[in-house]
Amino acid sequence: MRKPAKKSSKNIRKSNFEERFSLMVADYHKAKETLDSMTEGTPEFAKQKKKCDSLFASAERFINAN
Repeated sequence: MRKPAKKSSKNIRKSNFEERFSLMVADYHKAKETLDSMTEGTPEFAKQKKKCDSLFASAERFINAN
């Protein structure tokens, strides 16, 4: 009997990258929707904007690292 062929690690890494990146993008879009619904100038707006900027920077670092 033949042993089953292993998937290449490159394909596994690629699918893992796509899954993780899609989750990051989804989180960013949720935070951005919340930010868009808030009124500008409030403390909550500033806090949410900081969160959006942080999520965007995280996704950008993730792309640059991979």
